[in-house]
Amino acid sequence: MHKAGYQQHGFTIVELLVVIVVIGILAAITVVSYTGISQKAIVAMLQSDLGNSAQKLKLYRVEHDAYPATLDDSNCPTGPADTNYCLKPSSGNTFAYSSSSPYSTFTLTATNTNGTSYQITDSSGPVAYASIVVTGGNTVTTDGLYTVRTFTSGGTLTVTGGTISGAQVLVVGGGGSGGFGNSGTGPGGGGAGGLVYHSALVLSGSMTVTVGAGGTAPSVNNNGNSGQDATFGGITASGGGGGKTSSLVSGGSGGGGSGNGSTGGAATQGGSGGGTGYGYAGGSVPPYPAMSGGGGGGAGSVGANATGQDSGSWGFAGAGGDGRAYSITGSSLYYAAGGGGAAGQADSGNTVARSGAAGGSGIGGNGSANWPASTNASNGVANTGSGGGGALSNKTAGAGGSGIVIIRYLTP
Repeated sequence: MHKAGYQQHGFTIVELLVVIVVIGILAAITVVSYTGISQKAIVAMLQSDLGNSAQKLKLYRVEHDAYPATLDDSNCPTGPADTNYCLKPSSGNTFAYSSSSPYSTFTLTATNTNGTSYQITDSSGPVAYASIVVTGGNTVTTDGLYTVRTFTSGGTLTVTGGTISGAQVLVVGGGGSGGFGNSGTGPGGGGAGGLVYHSALVLSGSMTVTVGAGGTAPSVNNNGNSGQDATFGGITASGGGGGKTSSLVSGGSGGGGSGNGSTGGAATQGGSGGGTGYGYAGGSVPPYPAMSGGGGGGAGSVGANATGQDSGSWGFAGAGGDGRAYSITGSSLYYAAGGGGAAGQADSGNTVARSGAAGGSGIGGNGSANWPASTNASNGVANTGSGGGGALSNKTAGAGGSGIVIIRYLTP
């Protein structure tokens, strides 16, 4: 029998929920704390491994008058071999050693399986080592000191274990295509893509790369198409404007650089993020009867205006604006030039050759010619962000050249 007045009590649902929440909070704190402590332990282990190994390498130099040329698969010195000075990384760590003739210096990098890396040299203590992981359509070249990544399609560049300072970065948007004219009047050339250059950028974290396509060639009697933007991290270089088609009374204007629009415009900043952008206006045409097209704007100069009529002809087309030269790849190359305007149709008494105007800097597309030999317009050179040439209705307009993103940095 139960004693009088005795009652059994259980936990209420609210009390149980409170207990569960408290347990969850304590568990989360424990996990975070453990993760932080674990990472600190890994860093300490890497630093200890490097410090101990550096001492062995220096003792090796005392005995052999030079640091090892290489390490074998067991991390033992070679050149000459000496198993008394083998390096011993802790479990989960690996070594990467380098030295070059006359072997008076060395660099040793220790990397844990979780991706954390530290580096030591003969003259400096262990420091966090920044490494780079790249995805997407890029090519890589190196001279041993600098690495150059050239992106011709999208991807990512991710820096782990620190930052990389002093990187040179060139971002160029896609060039605009030339206009495709009607009747006998010549349209304008396409504008160059915007161009942004940084001489000392800090690379950190994951940075997305977008490479802008050039504007596609339009159908007849249409303005050119703008190129697409190119981006790297927070930097944007706008696509170039398309060339303007002609009318029955005058030739067409060249496209503006940096996405100014098909009629051209004032010089404008081509990019954001603190960089200097370039994109100048396309060339215009004087009043009737200038029947040829103006050149597209480039990163280095405005597109040239078409000129007026001379005796027995319909004027001269304007050349594309020049691009800008950079040596970021190791060779001086031009980027972001405007496309040339197309020549207008000659009258029956014409005795002066009517060639399409040249694209800027040899990389912008040439405009179509009319007399005595007619030719198609040419495309802007791929991966330079240059504009395409304008074309008469019986020819083919030039497409804009695709953009490019180039990053040059000290090799980690």
